Amino acid sequence: MDASDLAKARCNIDRINAGIVALLIERMEQVDEVARYKAAHGLPVSDPEREKLILEKVSQLAGEEYAGDIVPVFQAVFAASCRREERKIKGQAHA
Repeated sequence: MDASDLAKARCNIDRINAGIVALLIERMEQVDEVARYKAAHGLPVSDPEREKLILEKVSQLAGEEYAGDIVPVFQAVFAASCRREERKIKGQAHA
């Protein structure tokens, strides 16, 4: 790999990051919908069984080579989603 290859790889990473951010925003918008439903029905924010199922699916999708790196990313997304749900349920829309 030379400097131009590095620059190209970094450019691709920047493009991918922009896509990830757009998808995470879309995901958080859906988290807001879930928070409204949970608030209206008195459901808890955390759903460990659903998270477990999602992590299993993510691990399968990622495959053996990448699962160890990708599963923790999803765990962080779950944590951020739960924090957002808690804020939404408490009425702190932009906290």
